[in-house]
Amino acid sequence: MESNFWLEQWNKGETGWHRDDVHPDLTAHWPTLGLPQHSRVLVPLCGASLDMAWLAGQGHEVIGVELSQSALEQFLARHRVRHIVMEENGFRTFLGGRYQLWCGDFFALPDEVFASADAVYDRASLIALPPDMRKRYAATLGDRLSPGTRILLITFTYDAAQMKGPPFSVPDDEVRALFHERFDVAELKTIDALAANDGLRQRGLTALTETTFILTRKP
Repeated sequence: MESNFWLEQWNKGETGWHRDDVHPDLTAHWPTLGLPQHSRVLVPLCGASLDMAWLAGQGHEVIGVELSQSALEQFLARHRVRHIVMEENGFRTFLGGRYQLWCGDFFALPDEVFASADAVYDRASLIALPPDMRKRYAATLGDRLSPGTRILLITFTYDAAQMKGPPFSVPDDEVRALFHERFDVAELKTIDALAANDGLRQRGLTALTETTFILTRKP
Protein backbone atom coordinates (compact mmCIF):
# COMPACT_ATOMS: atom_id res chain seq x y z
CA MET A 1 0.00 0.00 0.00
CA GLU A 2 2.76 2.43 -0.89
CA SER A 3 1.72 5.74 -2.43
CA ASN A 4 2.82 4.54 -5.87
CA PHE A 5 0.03 1.95 -5.82
CA TRP A 6 -2.65 4.62 -5.70
CA LEU A 7 -0.91 6.88 -8.18
CA GLU A 8 -0.67 4.01 -10.66
CA GLN A 9 -4.35 3.16 -10.19
CA TRP A 10 -5.37 6.71 -11.10
CA ASN A 11 -2.88 6.94 -13.96
CA LYS A 12 -4.17 3.67 -15.44
CA GLY A 13 -7.80 4.62 -14.86
CA GLU A 14 -8.32 1.58 -12.62
CA THR A 15 -10.55 3.38 -10.15
CA GLY A 16 -13.31 0.89 -9.45
CA TRP A 17 -13.99 2.52 -6.07
CA HIS A 18 -15.02 5.80 -7.72
CA ARG A 19 -18.80 6.26 -7.77
CA ASP A 20 -20.65 8.07 -10.55
CA ASP A 21 -23.25 9.27 -8.10
CA VAL A 22 -23.45 10.76 -4.63
CA HIS A 23 -23.46 8.14 -1.90
CA PRO A 24 -27.05 7.74 -0.65
CA ASP A 25 -25.94 7.47 2.99
CA LEU A 26 -24.29 10.87 2.71
CA THR A 27 -27.52 12.54 1.63
CA ALA A 28 -29.58 10.51 4.12
CA HIS A 29 -27.44 10.97 7.23
CA TRP A 30 -25.47 14.18 6.79
CA PRO A 31 -28.31 16.31 8.23
CA THR A 32 -27.92 14.28 11.46
CA LEU A 33 -24.68 16.17 12.10
CA GLY A 34 -26.59 19.46 12.31
CA LEU A 35 -23.82 21.53 10.71
CA PRO A 36 -24.51 25.13 9.69
CA GLN A 37 -23.59 26.42 6.26
CA HIS A 38 -19.96 27.41 5.79
CA SER A 39 -18.81 24.60 8.09
CA ARG A 40 -15.47 23.15 7.03
CA VAL A 41 -15.59 19.47 6.06
CA LEU A 42 -12.42 17.39 5.79
CA VAL A 43 -12.57 14.60 3.19
CA PRO A 44 -9.51 12.31 3.50
CA LEU A 45 -8.38 10.32 0.46
CA CYS A 46 -11.02 12.18 -1.51
CA GLY A 47 -10.10 11.14 -5.05
CA ALA A 48 -12.48 12.82 -7.51
CA SER A 49 -15.56 12.01 -5.44
CA LEU A 50 -18.85 13.61 -6.43
CA ASP A 51 -19.66 13.64 -2.72
CA MET A 52 -17.44 16.72 -2.40
CA ALA A 53 -19.61 18.61 -4.88
CA TRP A 54 -22.71 17.62 -2.90
CA LEU A 55 -21.14 18.89 0.33
CA ALA A 56 -20.20 22.17 -1.37
CA GLY A 57 -23.78 22.39 -2.62
CA GLN A 58 -24.95 22.33 1.00
CA GLY A 59 -22.93 25.48 1.58
CA HIS A 60 -19.91 23.82 3.21
CA GLU A 61 -16.25 24.58 2.67
CA VAL A 62 -14.64 21.32 1.49
CA ILE A 63 -11.07 20.36 2.42
CA GLY A 64 -10.06 17.39 0.27
CA VAL A 65 -6.80 15.47 0.67
CA GLU A 66 -5.55 13.18 -2.09
CA LEU A 67 -2.23 11.72 -3.28
CA SER A 68 -3.13 11.83 -6.96
CA GLN A 69 -2.94 15.20 -8.66
CA SER A 70 -4.72 13.63 -11.63
CA ALA A 71 -7.74 12.82 -9.46
CA LEU A 72 -7.99 16.38 -8.17
CA GLU A 73 -7.57 17.85 -11.64
CA GLN A 74 -10.34 15.56 -12.92
CA PHE A 75 -12.65 16.78 -10.18
CA LEU A 76 -11.90 20.44 -10.82
CA ALA A 77 -12.38 20.04 -14.57
CA ARG A 78 -15.62 18.10 -14.25
CA HIS A 79 -17.14 20.72 -11.97
CA ARG A 80 -15.60 23.67 -13.82
CA VAL A 81 -14.01 25.06 -10.68
CA ARG A 82 -11.89 28.12 -11.38
CA HIS A 83 -8.90 27.86 -9.09
CA ILE A 84 -5.38 28.86 -8.25
CA VAL A 85 -2.51 26.55 -7.32
CA MET A 86 -0.22 27.09 -4.37
CA GLU A 87 2.82 25.20 -3.10
CA GLU A 88 3.00 25.01 0.70
CA ASN A 89 4.08 22.62 3.42
CA GLY A 90 5.17 20.05 0.85
CA PHE A 91 1.70 20.01 -0.76
CA ARG A 92 0.32 21.36 -4.00
CA THR A 93 -2.97 22.98 -3.01
CA PHE A 94 -5.82 23.86 -5.37
CA LEU A 95 -7.99 26.73 -4.14
CA GLY A 96 -11.23 27.72 -5.81
CA GLY A 97 -14.92 28.11 -5.10
CA ARG A 98 -15.76 26.25 -1.90
CA TYR A 99 -12.80 23.90 -2.31
CA GLN A 100 -9.39 23.62 -0.73
CA LEU A 101 -7.83 20.49 -2.23
CA TRP A 102 -4.48 19.32 -0.87
CA CYS A 103 -2.39 17.04 -3.07
CA GLY A 104 -0.07 14.97 -0.90
CA ASP A 105 0.19 12.58 2.03
CA PHE A 106 -2.78 12.74 4.40
CA PHE A 107 -0.53 11.98 7.38
CA ALA A 108 1.62 15.04 6.60
CA LEU A 109 -1.31 17.46 6.52
CA PRO A 110 -0.59 20.49 8.73
CA ASP A 111 -2.08 20.43 12.23
CA GLU A 112 -4.01 23.63 11.61
CA VAL A 113 -5.99 21.99 8.79
CA PHE A 114 -7.25 19.28 11.13
CA ALA A 115 -7.96 21.84 13.85
CA SER A 116 -10.03 23.95 11.45
CA ALA A 117 -12.32 21.07 10.42
CA ASP A 118 -15.87 21.11 11.78
CA ALA A 119 -16.58 17.60 10.48
CA VAL A 120 -15.03 14.73 8.54
CA TYR A 121 -16.60 12.63 5.80
CA ASP A 122 -15.03 9.20 5.26
CA ARG A 123 -16.61 6.95 2.66
CA ALA A 124 -13.46 5.46 1.16
CA SER A 125 -10.55 6.26 3.48
CA LEU A 126 -10.56 3.74 6.33
CA ILE A 127 -11.52 0.87 4.01
CA ALA A 128 -8.71 1.83 1.61
CA LEU A 129 -6.01 1.21 4.22
CA PRO A 130 -4.42 -2.06 5.44
CA PRO A 131 -4.56 -2.84 9.19
CA ASP A 132 -1.42 -1.04 10.37
CA MET A 133 -2.32 2.09 8.44
CA ARG A 134 -5.89 1.98 9.77
CA LYS A 135 -4.47 2.21 13.28
CA ARG A 136 -2.31 5.18 12.27
CA TYR A 137 -5.26 6.84 10.52
CA ALA A 138 -7.54 6.51 13.57
CA ALA A 139 -4.79 7.77 15.87
CA THR A 140 -4.15 10.76 13.61
CA LEU A 141 -7.80 11.79 13.67
CA GLY A 142 -8.00 11.23 17.42
CA ASP A 143 -4.88 13.27 18.11
CA ARG A 144 -5.47 16.15 15.73
CA LEU A 145 -9.19 16.83 15.47
CA SER A 146 -10.73 19.26 17.93
CA PRO A 147 -13.12 18.00 20.65
CA GLY A 148 -16.69 17.80 19.40
CA THR A 149 -15.70 17.24 15.75
CA ARG A 150 -17.93 14.61 14.17
CA ILE A 151 -17.11 12.02 11.52
CA LEU A 152 -19.61 10.39 9.16
CA LEU A 153 -17.92 7.04 8.46
CA ILE A 154 -19.02 4.35 6.00
CA THR A 155 -17.39 0.89 6.06
CA PHE A 156 -17.60 -2.51 4.35
CA THR A 157 -17.58 -5.93 5.96
CA TYR A 158 -17.03 -9.14 3.98
CA ASP A 159 -15.20 -12.48 4.12
CA ALA A 160 -11.59 -11.45 3.55
CA ALA A 161 -10.80 -14.96 2.27
CA GLN A 162 -12.93 -14.20 -0.80
CA MET A 163 -11.20 -11.02 -1.94
CA LYS A 164 -7.96 -9.15 -1.45
CA GLY A 165 -8.48 -5.45 -0.67
CA PRO A 166 -8.66 -2.60 -1.21
CA PRO A 167 -11.37 -1.92 -0.34
CA PHE A 168 -10.69 -3.83 2.87
CA SER A 169 -13.18 -5.44 5.20
CA VAL A 170 -13.39 -3.40 8.41
CA PRO A 171 -15.86 -5.12 10.77
CA ASP A 172 -17.88 -3.10 13.23
CA ASP A 173 -15.90 -4.37 16.22
CA GLU A 174 -12.68 -3.17 14.60
CA VAL A 175 -14.18 0.30 14.11
CA ARG A 176 -14.98 0.43 17.82
CA ALA A 177 -11.53 -0.87 18.77
CA LEU A 178 -9.83 1.73 16.59
CA PHE A 179 -11.83 4.75 17.73
CA HIS A 180 -13.42 4.15 21.13
CA GLU A 181 -10.67 5.76 23.21
CA ARG A 182 -10.97 9.16 21.55
CA PHE A 183 -14.45 9.07 20.03
CA ASP A 184 -18.02 8.23 20.95
CA VAL A 185 -19.08 5.66 18.35
CA ALA A 186 -22.72 5.43 17.22
CA GLU A 187 -23.89 2.99 14.55
CA LEU A 188 -26.61 4.43 12.33
CA LYS A 189 -27.36 1.75 9.77
CA THR A 190 -26.19 -1.60 8.38
CA ILE A 191 -27.41 -2.88 5.02
CA ASP A 192 -26.78 -5.69 2.55
CA ALA A 193 -24.68 -3.88 -0.07
CA LEU A 194 -23.72 -6.66 -2.50
CA ALA A 195 -26.31 -5.81 -5.14
CA ALA A 196 -25.17 -2.19 -5.23
CA ASN A 197 -21.49 -3.13 -5.67
CA ASP A 198 -21.38 -5.37 -8.72
CA GLY A 199 -17.67 -4.81 -9.21
CA LEU A 200 -16.93 -6.37 -5.82
CA ARG A 201 -19.28 -9.26 -6.54
CA GLN A 202 -17.34 -9.91 -9.74
CA ARG A 203 -14.15 -10.04 -7.66
CA GLY A 204 -15.55 -12.99 -5.75
CA LEU A 205 -17.68 -11.68 -2.90
CA THR A 206 -20.83 -13.60 -2.06
CA ALA A 207 -21.86 -11.31 0.82
CA LEU A 208 -21.16 -7.67 1.65
CA THR A 209 -22.55 -5.38 4.33
CA GLU A 210 -22.14 -1.64 4.59
CA THR A 211 -22.33 0.17 7.93
CA THR A 212 -22.67 3.89 8.59
CA PHE A 213 -21.36 5.42 11.84
CA ILE A 214 -21.18 8.81 13.46
CA LEU A 215 -18.05 9.30 15.54
CA THR A 216 -17.81 12.27 17.90
CA ARG A 217 -14.42 13.40 19.22
CA LYS A 218 -14.49 13.24 23.00
CA PRO A 219 -13.47 16.22 25.17
